[in-house]
Amino acid sequence: MALPYRRILFATDLSDLSFAAWPDAVGLAEKLGAELHAVVVLEEPYALAPYEQYGVLLQALREVKPQVEQRLLEKTRDRPEAVRLRTAVLEAASPTNALLDYARREKVDLIVAATHGRSGLTHLLLGSVAEKLVRLSPVPVLVVRPSKAS
Repeated sequence: MALPYRRILFATDLSDLSFAAWPDAVGLAEKLGAELHAVVVLEEPYALAPYEQYGVLLQALREVKPQVEQRLLEKTRDRPEAVRLRTAVLEAASPTNALLDYARREKVDLIVAATHGRSGLTHLLLGSVAEKLVRLSPVPVLVVRPSKAS
């Protein structure tokens, strides 16, 4: 019998809230012998910057990318040796689209993400990457709600 999930994508913004889903992603990868992909998306500043400042902001984003890559490696270090890990830091205008493109390209079978638990106006204005993943993903999405203690 083939194992159902061979490649698991763990979507994170490196916040403690997003890492509430890390134990679930690691546990599934270990139990199923799946490869785990930890992915961060750096949002390009298209909507945030006036045209004249876009180049400066994009350059700043590219300068911070190695620091984000290092932080991702540090935060994903806590895992069993048997869990094979690949990390990626992507640059994109839409985190959701970037994660879905990555999932298709890498033939991911399952996406694991935490919800930040936003509600009301904040949710309306910022939306939810986890919610969009659930709606748009061609593969199953496991959304983990952080505990009250997180």
